[in-house]
Amino acid sequence: MSMGEAEKYHVLARGIILSQDCLLVAHCIGMDNTFLPGGHVEFREGIRKTLAREIHEELGLTCEVKQYIGAVEADYEDQGIYHQEINHLFITELEGADPTRNPVSQEKHLEFYWIPIDEMELHHLLPAPIRKVIKNYVDQARGPYFESTFEA
Repeated sequence: MSMGEAEKYHVLARGIILSQDCLLVAHCIGMDNTFLPGGHVEFREGIRKTLAREIHEELGLTCEVKQYIGAVEADYEDQGIYHQEINHLFITELEGADPTRNPVSQEKHLEFYWIPIDEMELHHLLPAPIRKVIKNYVDQARGPYFESTFEA
């Protein structure tokens, strides 16, 4: 398949926001999966700036983008369109992070909530290889980490 309207490539900056053994996830209302806060890198914008901007747009909060811990590449099909993406992952500290209170979304199609780190699979965190990266980080395995949905 050649690159065209039926194919899209995404470069994404994602924040791993941890507090008291919980992880902040985003959920698109009506979907059955969750994902990490963040979003698309824009032209003439660095990845760290992207992540801070996206979190401010999504949550109305400031954050500190900390350690780069790795990347996850993934592919999927949605409504007949093939998508391929690279997710750059950063440990991120969120202003006022409190796992007993879910942050208020600034975007009507999204909601954000805390999940126990050991329930990433139960909450269908995608792309799935991100779960392994987070587990490696929490278990203090040496990084940076790289995972993929593609066959080796």
